[in-house]
Amino acid sequence: MRLLSKILWLLAFLAATFCWMVLFEHGFTMKGFSQGVREEWQALMQLVSPEKSAAPAQEPPTPKSTPSK
Repeated sequence: MRLLSKILWLLAFLAATFCWMVLFEHGFTMKGFSQGVREEWQALMQLVSPEKSAAPAQEPPTPKSTPSK
């Protein structure tokens, strides 16, 4: 039961920190907060699970060997 309590406190701390940082970065208005939450959540999701189709991996070009004499 103590572990559950610790996990819930950690989640509450992370949520409060996220909201506090959004308020400071995007303003203390409801419009700024709601837009900021959307922007920051999308940025966070891109960091956690980047889309593979956004930037296709390219193979580096192989150097051509010159014939030896």
